[in-house]
Amino acid sequence: MRVVDIPGHVPDLTDRISNDAVRQVLEDLRLDYLVTVPESLYEVLLKDVIQKSSMKIVQVCRESQGISICSGLTYGGKKAAILCSFKGLYNSIDSILGVALHCQVSFLMLLSEASAMGKKAADNPERGCHTASLLKALDIPYFEVSSDKELFRIKEAAAQTENNTQPVAVILRW
Repeated sequence: MRVVDIPGHVPDLTDRISNDAVRQVLEDLRLDYLVTVPESLYEVLLKDVIQKSSMKIVQVCRESQGISICSGLTYGGKKAAILCSFKGLYNSIDSILGVALHCQVSFLMLLSEASAMGKKAADNPERGCHTASLLKALDIPYFEVSSDKELFRIKEAAAQTENNTQPVAVILRW
């Protein structure tokens, strides 16, 4: 596990949910760690977090590793969250079931859904449209955020992680 600076290019920005507003909400939550994969989509947000926050960024190779790390950090008394794409959720179901739910740890899962990102259907025909259905099937509580006005839901989700025995998700429709 490494905590590093984020290299790379600047991704396209969105006018639906601002990086600054998300960063501010994450700071307000007083997270110790934000676990993520090094995806270009998050680079601007993560650079801001590194420069303007005491929160540590932990980069992982796969989202399933991130779920396990968040579980361990939470079990050890740290406040952690994971930021990943909807496909990362799909790839980490084994860790959600085998580690997070089995160990009964609760942390925040921030899931980016591509359906609102302006991607062409040819780029990704799935476009994240199954995220909510999958969370329902896993019986994981979730909130949906489509604009800056709805960012308070991240705080509501984080509040649900207190004294809970499972992760709580927020679907971010950038």
